[in-house]
Amino acid sequence: MAIDFAAGLERVMDDRALFLRVLGRFAGDYRDLAARLHAALDAGDAVLAHRIAHTLKGAAGMIEANQLRELALEVELAMKAGDAAPLALIAALDEELARVLAEVDALLAAPDAPTPAPAPASSPAACDDLARLRDMLDLGDGRAPDLATQLRPRLLASMGSEKVAAFDAALRRFDFENALALLEQAGRR
Repeated sequence: MAIDFAAGLERVMDDRALFLRVLGRFAGDYRDLAARLHAALDAGDAVLAHRIAHTLKGAAGMIEANQLRELALEVELAMKAGDAAPLALIAALDEELARVLAEVDALLAAPDAPTPAPAPASSPAACDDLARLRDMLDLGDGRAPDLATQLRPRLLASMGSEKVAAFDAALRRFDFENALALLEQAGRR
């Protein structure tokens, strides 16, 4: 499955109608994204192409289209580094976006169909709470502070009390970008 429907439902507190509206909005906003991305790349507008990939990354995360989110992140990182994203990567992004949109269309065509089974975790890291916290911070998910509270002993062990204090301060300001940077610094040690 291109979308982890169960996780998407959980994101909206199991409000199926709301999640279907979110999916409909995604389809409306991103159906022509591949064409817009290619136009930006063809025009040599790296800033616009980067912004398109960044926006898609966040939107894909919101609907739990995790493979699409990962591909958009790879494109975004390549562009942020000043590199042209490899054509194979752009093609993979196009293909995954088409797959997600097809799944969204099918879900919207049969809104009362049974909920699809959850997708299996793609890697051991997908189950890791710290990886989930990183993803939540990267997406600006307002539930990140709650998860950080649950993970406090692990954060203290990996970051130390001084860094955790700075991390907590960033979370209180909803400065998720800085909190993510602090968490990633600790992960590189």
